[in-house]
Amino acid sequence: MTPARAVWSVAWPMIALGLLKSSYFLTDSWFVGKLGDDALEALGGAAFAWWMIFTCTELPGVGVHALIARQEGAARRDLIPATLVQGLWVGLGVSVLLLACVPVQSAYFDLLGFSRDSAAMGFGLDFLGVSLATALALVVHTVTGTAFRALGETRTALVITSATLAVNAALDPALIWGWGPLPALGIAGAAWATAVASAFGAALGLVVLARRGIHLLPAPPLPQRMGLIARIGIPVTVAGLGFSMVYVLLGRLITDFGEHHIAALGVGHRLESMAYMVTVGISVGAATMVGQHLGAGNVGRAEEAARAANRLCIGFMLPIGALLFFGAEVFFDWFTDDPEIIASGALYLRCQALVFVAMGIEVVYEGAFSGAGDTMPPLVVSGTLTAARIPLAWLFAYTLGMGILGVWIAIAVSTALKGAVLWLWWQRGRWATTLSNAEVAA
Repeated sequence: MTPARAVWSVAWPMIALGLLKSSYFLTDSWFVGKLGDDALEALGGAAFAWWMIFTCTELPGVGVHALIARQEGAARRDLIPATLVQGLWVGLGVSVLLLACVPVQSAYFDLLGFSRDSAAMGFGLDFLGVSLATALALVVHTVTGTAFRALGETRTALVITSATLAVNAALDPALIWGWGPLPALGIAGAAWATAVASAFGAALGLVVLARRGIHLLPAPPLPQRMGLIARIGIPVTVAGLGFSMVYVLLGRLITDFGEHHIAALGVGHRLESMAYMVTVGISVGAATMVGQHLGAGNVGRAEEAARAANRLCIGFMLPIGALLFFGAEVFFDWFTDDPEIIASGALYLRCQALVFVAMGIEVVYEGAFSGAGDTMPPLVVSGTLTAARIPLAWLFAYTLGMGILGVWIAIAVSTALKGAVLWLWWQRGRWATTLSNAEVAA
C-alpha cells in the first residue's frame, strides 16, 4: 500500500469522526443558545477553559499514541497493554490536578473581564465546575481511543466515538432543559452530558480492546515509563494551554469592544471546528503512519506519508474555506437572532476561512512530529506565534484603529505564519532521530 493510501485509510474515519464532533459542538451551542444570550456568552467564554481541560486530558494520549504506533510498526503488540496502563496512571495524575482547579475557577472569568454579579458569570461557573470535576472520564476515554488510532484501527475508533456522541446528544436536551425525573440543570447539563458520554465511551473502548486481545491488567505506576509518556505529551499540552491562555488574554481585549464579540467568537470557533476537525483527522493519519514507518525503520516512507497527508488536507481545506466564507451570515443565523453577534461572527469567520489551508498544514505537521515523538518543534512554533497574537491584536485594533476587525486579522495572520514555519522546520529532518526504537521497547 502506498503511503498516500495508507494515510487515507487511517484518516478518513477520523475525518468522519471530526465532522461528527463538529456537529455535536454546533448542536450543543444550539441547545445552550435557547437559554438566552447570557448562556451563549458564558459558553463562548468557557470554551477556552474547556479547551484547556481537553488539552490536559490529551497529554497521556499523545505519548501513548507515539509509543503504540512504534510498537505496532516493530511487531511488538505484547508491549501495548503495559503502555496503556502507564498512560492511564499519567491520566489519573492529570485529572487530580484539574480537580484541584475547581476552587479557583472564578479567576478565569475575572481574566476574561466578566462581571462577578452577571448572569453570564454564573452560567460559566456552573459549566466549568462540572467539567473540571469530571475530567477523569474524559482522560480515560482519550487514552483508550488513542490505542485504536495508533494501531490504525480508526474505523473502530469511529464507531466507538459515534456511539459516545450519540449518547451525549441524547443527554444534552434532557439534562439542560429537564425531562421526566431528570432536573433541568441549564448550561451545567451540557457538561454532565459530556462526562457521562465519555465514561460510556471509555468503558466501551476497554471492552473492545479486550476482545482484540489487549487486556489491561492492574500494574503499579512505573516512573520511567510514565516519564517517557509525559516527555512526549507535555510539549503538546503546553502548546495547547498557551494557545487557550492567549485567547483568555485576548478575551479581555475583545470584551473592551463589547461582550457580544465573545459570543461571536464562541460560535465562530464551533463553526470553524468543521474545518479544524478535518485537519485533526488527517493529522491522526500522519501521526500513525509516520510512527509505524519509523518503528519499521523506514524514514523515507515516513516522510512520504507526511507529504501525502499535507496534500490531502489542502484538498479538503479549499472547499470548506469557500463554504464558510460565503455562507458566514447564514450559519450564524442558526444560533442567534442578535444582529451584533451575527455581524461580528461573520467577520471573524471570513478572516479565518482565508487561512484554512495554512491551518491545515500546521495541524498535519503537528501530527507528523507527534508520530515521530518529536513534540518540541510544535511547542516552539505554536507557543511563539500564538503569543504574538496579543501584540498583533493590540497593534491592529488600537494603534491602527481597526477595532475588532484588527483582532480577527491578528488571529488569521498568526495562523498563516504557524503553518509556514512548521512546514519549514519539518524539512530539516531531525524528527527522524529524536525518539529511538530502543526507548520504545524498553
